[in-house]
Amino acid sequence: MAVQIRRSASGQAMPRETVALPQEAFGPSDGTTVYWLGNAGLLVNSRGTTVMIDPLLVGFDMPTLVPAPILPEDVPAFDALLYTHIDNDHFARETLAGLKDKAGEIHATHYVAQVARDEENVTGAIGHDIGERFCVGDITFTLTPTWHNWQQHMTSEKYTHRTWERKEYCGYWMQTPDGTIWLPSDSRPLPEFLEMPAADMICFDFSDNIWHIGFAGAVELANHFPNAKLLTIHWGCVDAPEYTPFNGDPERLAAKVKNPERVYALALGEGLAL
Repeated sequence: MAVQIRRSASGQAMPRETVALPQEAFGPSDGTTVYWLGNAGLLVNSRGTTVMIDPLLVGFDMPTLVPAPILPEDVPAFDALLYTHIDNDHFARETLAGLKDKAGEIHATHYVAQVARDEENVTGAIGHDIGERFCVGDITFTLTPTWHNWQQHMTSEKYTHRTWERKEYCGYWMQTPDGTIWLPSDSRPLPEFLEMPAADMICFDFSDNIWHIGFAGAVELANHFPNAKLLTIHWGCVDAPEYTPFNGDPERLAAKVKNPERVYALALGEGLAL
């Protein structure tokens, strides 16, 4: 079984370790590898095309259990920086400040790209519609739908100043020369998920939370695509044992899915090849 974890003093599942992300992860490659950067953060290297998605390397407002595998100042130039939505465990502004001048392109939904331009001085941030395609090097990206506009249901003045629309949140379907990768991102279960083509790898948020897929929804999705590699993300990095978006347990997931050997709980900084 690919699941190897450790546990905090409170029993929260944690990655077994953090390994330093090597500079070679940003260099030439003969294949496609996805590196876990912690929480929902990913680095995809597809035959030398390098894309970071939702990196949270510094600047989070909650205590963490494990250090990041690389700091922004140590990241070399790379091809593109992508965001799925505005939440600060995905759109990490301090991390963005350290990466924006190293990224060849920056992509997101229209709302997140506008925030990046207006508030974070990212003048070239490119916004997209759900369903839209764009290419970065050898990778073709398609924005996939999600349902994660939890802010729209809050009563605090922090959130009621605007309408939070579902189109402001997305996942990504990635077509690479070596196969397909799907990042559903944070989302409640959607019928469209079960209508997707079979991906070779799913970057799998299995958080048991009402604004995420929920554990039952995660098991249903995993078993609907019984041959996809499941790279578990959004777990084990934030010290919040009672906060369901961050306390998923890959061992519990592996016990419920078909072909459990395809459930991967990587060390931070470790890569999984297509």
